Amino acid sequence: MQTLVIADKGFALRERSLIRRLLVGLTDEGLRVRCAIPRSLESSVNLDVITDVIGYEERGLLLSRSSRVTSLLRNLRTLEGDEPRLDIVHVFGGAVWSFGVEVARRTGALAALEVWRPGLAERARVFRSGDARVAFFAPSPGIERALLREGAGLLVRLTPWGVHMPRTPRLILRPDRVAAVMLAGSGRNRAGFMDAFVGACKVAAARQDIMLFVDADAAHRAGLWRHARQAGVLDRVSLIDATEDRRDLVLRADILLYPENRGEQRTLILDAMASGMAVVACDDPMVPSLIPGQTARVLNHASAETWEGELLRLIEHPDEARTLGQSARERVRLDFRASTHIRAVVEAYEWLISPTAIPF
Repeated sequence: MQTLVIADKGFALRERSLIRRLLVGLTDEGLRVRCAIPRSLESSVNLDVITDVIGYEERGLLLSRSSRVTSLLRNLRTLEGDEPRLDIVHVFGGAVWSFGVEVARRTGALAALEVWRPGLAERARVFRSGDARVAFFAPSPGIERALLREGAGLLVRLTPWGVHMPRTPRLILRPDRVAAVMLAGSGRNRAGFMDAFVGACKVAAARQDIMLFVDADAAHRAGLWRHARQAGVLDRVSLIDATEDRRDLVLRADILLYPENRGEQRTLILDAMASGMAVVACDDPMVPSLIPGQTARVLNHASAETWEGELLRLIEHPDEARTLGQSARERVRLDFRASTHIRAVVEAYEWLISPTAIPF
């Protein structure tokens, strides 16, 4: 089976770890896999895999999609030494759905579109008709249900994401060092992100044994820096650029604050849980890993006060925080391992290309 994985710029920057695991896992399963990322990222995004990574033009002039697809196929032809033969075109990132479907149509392949956030489910109906063969992969049951509600004719497969399990968990909130708190997310939920930041700053202002680390892009998007200055905690707030590049650094923190509730799937949360970090997050039914009291402190009515209270409680009761981290780690071991994700994807591919299973 031959597969081309295509990622748009946003997804490649945010979920490089997932793409890398998928490429390696599919190769280990005997599939021939290639990956296409935007040409603008070729020099900055290193997937560090043995498969070929090809650059493509993600954006262009109006009506330029056909020529951009032709260019990508030409690059594939150069690698193959012949016309590219593909079975599956697996697309990550809504910005290149149409591009990926066109690649699949012109190579006779099936297109698998990854629906990593609920808003993309509404767009799925557009791809229900036409001569292209398209299916949708849902990383969570909530998104799967959202896709199925879009009506008959959509082919949907549940393929839950997973991460690697570190051999041993980290000991969080050690008494011989300051507590490291990571605030992560997109920052698009500006009010929610600000509430979490204000709550964390209040804790930092009251205690001298806390360092707060914030995703730089999200911080700028939510406009947080001014409040840190007003709270008098600038000396204990650090911005982290390109958190995906520095995920190992992020996972050295003790506590992860995640103030998003938009149904978006992020493997950063799973990695934090797998490492044994304590997680505090907004309630989000679309994210299956957020189980109140078992994998995270889940806030039903998030406010600056509730963020402050939950963070302070974990810091003042480190044994409770460690128990939460261990419980989350066990849940990831059971339900959200990278090997489980790879197996689900391979089975979905086989389901799609079976001549008797799908009435395309």
